[in-house]
Amino acid sequence: MSKNNEGNGLLVLVIVLAIILVGVIGVYIYVAKDAPVIQFISRIVSTQSGADAIRARRKSSMKPYNLTNNQRYKEDLVDEDNINVLVIGTDQTSGNYDTLLIVSLDDENNVIKFINLPRDIYVEYSDKFKLDLKKAWSSYAKSKGIYKINAAHLLGKRVNYLDGKGRFGNPEYDFVADLIEEIFNIYIDDYIYVKPSSVRKIVDYFGGVEIEVPYLMKYSDPTQNLEINIKKGLQTLDGKAAEGFLRYRQGVDEKGKYKSIGDIERKNNQVAFVKAFVEQHMNLKNLGKIITIFNDLNSYIETSVDAKEAGDYGKIAEDFYKNKFTQESTSIECKNITIDGIYYLKISQK
Repeated sequence: MSKNNEGNGLLVLVIVLAIILVGVIGVYIYVAKDAPVIQFISRIVSTQSGADAIRARRKSSMKPYNLTNNQRYKEDLVDEDNINVLVIGTDQTSGNYDTLLIVSLDDENNVIKFINLPRDIYVEYSDKFKLDLKKAWSSYAKSKGIYKINAAHLLGKRVNYLDGKGRFGNPEYDFVADLIEEIFNIYIDDYIYVKPSSVRKIVDYFGGVEIEVPYLMKYSDPTQNLEINIKKGLQTLDGKAAEGFLRYRQGVDEKGKYKSIGDIERKNNQVAFVKAFVEQHMNLKNLGKIITIFNDLNSYIETSVDAKEAGDYGKIAEDFYKNKFTQESTSIECKNITIDGIYYLKISQK
């Protein structure tokens, strides 16, 4: 929950995201997790639209009351019929969520939208929820940054949200999904949780990523075994440099002066990396590489997508590629605030 915590999980998330886009997540689940291949194949050959099948599985929220004090983002970011996958990455040194990336699939217009939720977003929890939280955790208010969205899953776990009987059967994921739906009016169809791991190996496996580096990124922290030194301009980043690019938050500029970027700018850099990685490496010629690397990464991934559902995503991906999909990204409009000495980002509301 600290503003200065850094994470390196996004690159692994990129791979998971890419698997959805090319429709081979089902192959991965079958190979790595022993799900029956017939379930995946049956979905691929089915005449039903993959997107329609996913929408048909949607369940109404079971939340007992409003989780927030009528907190609503100023505008709707996606169409209600979009398929939305929440990609989650944890902080390297704690259990807090470092990345909350919504991948919204618009099958009507063949558009993939990335919505990165800044981890410092202030959540205005309702009095009813605070009362339940106090019953389960009497000293919760003393925990610094507890109202940040990156700590929401911890609160869901504390109150045993919906007794684990929500859409995903897990208090943490159910709570975060319902919270996002209430605040941003985005229904979360599935989630993919990726533990911090093997960032350098993945990028090197695919031969690096070419990207425009917006400024010199130079930072050193021996306690985290972190050394970042990336020049400004068009660069091909190997695994080590890519990890640094994704984690960079502060350092020194060309004149040796201290430089710091905010959470939103850091998220923008990460989204730019996602796009570059997908465009350069997620194609049919790399299909063998993708499957092979996922055989190595299966222990790092937890997802609500089973073999049947993976087939539906595969059908969506096939249509997207046939129709030459486009990518978009959306930033959340926020302003800096301080509450009880803690830094937060407050969203623009209706």
